[in-house]
Amino acid sequence: MTVIDLVRLLRRNLALLIVCGLVGIAVAAAYIFTRPVQYVAESTAMVVAGDSSSVGGAMSGNTIAQQRASAYSTLVGTEAVDNRVRATLNKQGLPKAADGTLDAHVVTGTSFIRITATGTSAQNAQGLANAALLGVQAEALRMETYSQARANPGYSQAQLEKLTAIHVLSYEPAGLPATPKQDNVPLYLALGLVAGLVVGGVIAVIKRMFDVKIRSQKDVEELTGHGVMAIIPEDRQLTKQRKSGDLELSGIAGEAFRQLRTNLRFINVDHPPKAVVVTSANPGEGKSTVCSYLARSVARSGQATVLVDADMRRPMQHTAFGIDSHVGLSQVLAGDVSLEDALNPTDVPGLRVLVAGRIPPNPSELLGSVRMHNLIARLTKAGYFVILDAPPLLAVTDAGLLATSTDGVIMVNVVGGTHKEQVTLCTKRLDQVGAVLLGSVLTRAPKKSMGDVLYGFGAGSFGYSSYNAYYTDEKGKKKRRKKKMSLEEDYFGQIELAPVNSRPTEFGSASDPAAEAEAASKARPAADLAPVGPRPRPARRAR
Repeated sequence: MTVIDLVRLLRRNLALLIVCGLVGIAVAAAYIFTRPVQYVAESTAMVVAGDSSSVGGAMSGNTIAQQRASAYSTLVGTEAVDNRVRATLNKQGLPKAADGTLDAHVVTGTSFIRITATGTSAQNAQGLANAALLGVQAEALRMETYSQARANPGYSQAQLEKLTAIHVLSYEPAGLPATPKQDNVPLYLALGLVAGLVVGGVIAVIKRMFDVKIRSQKDVEELTGHGVMAIIPEDRQLTKQRKSGDLELSGIAGEAFRQLRTNLRFINVDHPPKAVVVTSANPGEGKSTVCSYLARSVARSGQATVLVDADMRRPMQHTAFGIDSHVGLSQVLAGDVSLEDALNPTDVPGLRVLVAGRIPPNPSELLGSVRMHNLIARLTKAGYFVILDAPPLLAVTDAGLLATSTDGVIMVNVVGGTHKEQVTLCTKRLDQVGAVLLGSVLTRAPKKSMGDVLYGFGAGSFGYSSYNAYYTDEKGKKKRRKKKMSLEEDYFGQIELAPVNSRPTEFGSASDPAAEAEAASKARPAADLAPVGPRPRPARRAR
């Protein structure tokens, strides 16, 4: 993870960092205002060595005193001094004062030892500081007269003091503190804020490291080894239109499908695909929606298109286009109905739909049969671009069987929904059957996080804010454009091309988006696929 990735990660989890920072401040404030009141008292001792009758004696004595002061300051907190402190406090009737804290340090450049005591009351703090001062004095005397005391066990403390030239004097006993200790509130709050931000950052990194779902196109490209052909933003209108049978390409979602169409054209300019399988890892990831809108987009470009609903387990295309589902692919493969009679026209000129028909007991055998292979070959030979809506790849083997009869597979993945292991397993299954993975399509990408999907985690909506504003007015409502522009027009403007022939054009050949409807209306299937009788009207929605 680079520094830029870390910055993007923290930016993406800004709300988490703010919450953790506020929690840290709250914890610090609770610690400050709930802990017991503390009083602080200080006592000062002075170490004296030798005499000052001469300058040399005074200088050497001062040096020895500073050395002894540094050594005696460490006695505070030892077991020997603590025992003396407890004994003194018990005699004074302050046993609870021993529960306080003690600290000692030497004043720099001097032989003064400053002892600081903290207690729950002013009396306890004062008693503890003075008792510690007496304890240091007694313990220092015992150390300086250790040999003499052993030789004269009956000597009193006053007699032992006469036997040494180094003494610890009580320079300033502790006074009674008037006010409790004042905590540094800003410091504690700042520490709480820093601790909260650190915890939030750690949580964000851990979440990112253990995230097992697809979040960006980089994840898909690393797992599959192929590029992402389109990113479909999350739009509830897509699902509503598909269920109602009123499919309309508009806004950012419409441009995303036109981008998918364009990328599909140039995926292989020498041998453009004529039949593709659209599948996904799991059910409900939007493959049928991608098929519906992709078929309409390709047909509007002037390419005669056939959309085959090969999902014989959960067919959806008859609902999307409002077509009767009783006659379809299963009857054609069984030989009960001819292909010409099973193809249904739509409201888009040049687009026909072959629904799934009655659900058979053996879908895998039908889709993997020679008749299915010949059907796809017959449609492509007639000049149609064939799009097959296949079942999920991990659930059943139908998509793998269909992939061997087509030019490639388009994998549909959900941003934040499809697991990385599932993408890897789908790629492996396609490799096992020798199928060609043309690329992937990411669906349900949050509009506010399109930058995350495009450029990596934490990029936010970078690169799409102006794009979204292009389709909305100042009040946030969608604009009604006079004419739908394709992605090619956005880049190159109006391009005049040769008129489309009466037969279906080869997918991958250029076409003028402004003349899509006229070219598609002129497109005719091959003679062997022409419907019998007068030209049928667009199918109505099934009741």
